Amino acid sequence: MNDRWFFRQRQQWIALMLRVYGFINREHLEKMFEISTPQASIDLQYFLKCNPGVMNYNSSTKRYEAA
Repeated sequence: MNDRWFFRQRQQWIALMLRVYGFINREHLEKMFEISTPQASIDLQYFLKCNPGVMNYNSSTKRYEAA
């Protein structure tokens, strides 16, 4: 397996969490995939860039929520 496969898995998991729970944050990614905080941030920003309007950041809860 390569890094791109893991990256795609994380991107799919972000979409799933938004559909199922309606929100996600960096800590969810960090715990699920054992990745660093900077990597979790990169994953969430990439997801947002590729899927505009799907989620919004809520600064009071410090999480991304389904739009």
